[in-house]
Amino acid sequence: MSTTHRLCLMALLAGATILTGLPDPFPGPGGWQQAAWAGDDDDDDDDDDDGPRLRLRIPQVQRRAAPARAPAPVPPPPANAPELVVTDLGESDLQLLLDEGFGVIETLPLGSISSTLHRLSAPSGQSLDAARDRVRQLPSGGNADLNHYYRTDQSVTTAAAPPGGAVECTHANCASYRLVGWPDQDQRRQSCPIGQPIGVVDTGVNTEHELLEGARIELTHLGTEDNPSAKIHGTAVLSLLAGTPGSRVSGLVPEAELVVADIFSLAGQDERADLSALLRGLDAMDQRDIRVVNLSLTGPANTVLENAVSRLVQDRGMVLIAAAGNDGPAAPTAYPAGYDGVIAVTAVDGRGRIYRDAQRGAHIDIAAPGVGLLLATSISGARTKTGTSFATPYVTAAAAMLLSRDPELTAQDIARRLSEATRDLGAEGRDEVYGHGLLMADELCREG
Repeated sequence: MSTTHRLCLMALLAGATILTGLPDPFPGPGGWQQAAWAGDDDDDDDDDDDGPRLRLRIPQVQRRAAPARAPAPVPPPPANAPELVVTDLGESDLQLLLDEGFGVIETLPLGSISSTLHRLSAPSGQSLDAARDRVRQLPSGGNADLNHYYRTDQSVTTAAAPPGGAVECTHANCASYRLVGWPDQDQRRQSCPIGQPIGVVDTGVNTEHELLEGARIELTHLGTEDNPSAKIHGTAVLSLLAGTPGSRVSGLVPEAELVVADIFSLAGQDERADLSALLRGLDAMDQRDIRVVNLSLTGPANTVLENAVSRLVQDRGMVLIAAAGNDGPAAPTAYPAGYDGVIAVTAVDGRGRIYRDAQRGAHIDIAAPGVGLLLATSISGARTKTGTSFATPYVTAAAAMLLSRDPELTAQDIARRLSEATRDLGAEGRDEVYGHGLLMADELCREG
């Protein structure tokens, strides 16, 4: 390009800049006369010589980053295994089901609960609900149901319970002890020593924990061997019952013999027990003649479980104390706490206020401390925890005191005595929040 042509081109560009108000395309100490020409050091994609080119610097527009997508919600854990359960199924009815395509997964003898428990698979292409309804049509299959899962509930908090009443006490959970007037060790030895073993159906337990030193624990594993339960929940519950005296987690009844059935297994992060495992745990308690059983677990209604609970309470005199559940005041009734004959326990804080996530209903029997309790962790040490799971042992220990004083008491007698030894909270009389009211253990441990 000749010098004349270059000067004409530069003049045209300068004029365009003035007319349009665009930035000077030839920045530099000499303005547009110092224009930089491409072709010095810039390499093109090909090897041809395109001649000198004018480089125009166009301001870059920064795009706003797209907002991060919220993670997909975690699906709720399954409510049941893909199978059915039924007890006391007759041989002819079982054979009829086999002919129709049902399968037997497992047959379990259950002693006093039933002659046998059958776990059944549904015929191919048939839904579980339809299969359950078919089994219920048979003369001996009326209690058939899904093999539901049951789970423990707990939460970890950072604040201990506020101070309560005035009983001599020095360990971390004194506020909750004072709140219910829990008798100290000397008073219990004199007036209400524990002479009955206490059953606990829960997860595994770290029996070597320093806060369980000296505890009398018999542990049986009934979950799957390949995926055993963690020892978090069970260790916490056991420390509340039998924590080492003088430690920061001094137990309610450290002298008691504790018979523990670990019925839980892990499925990924989901720790659960199916109905057959729960029934094996209850049967193990009955085989040992355990009269008082702590059930800090919850799940859906189940006809097989309902029948088993009725037999254990009515025929065997077993006292079942169960957690009300932590799914909130609007949640449906949790089981086994919701069944007749089971003592349903809700949780309050150190001032007697209801735990905000405690489930409610006409089945609630009694309230006990369950907020901000210092309890043993699975390996060593302790943390504050909250939930109806941890209120339940207070009532379990109180029931054991009653039964130890009078082994002739029936399950109904103990339920009545516990309901009478309460301080009314909330609405006058029994209500759906606190039941009969707050446990008053000192009324159960008086001489005479």
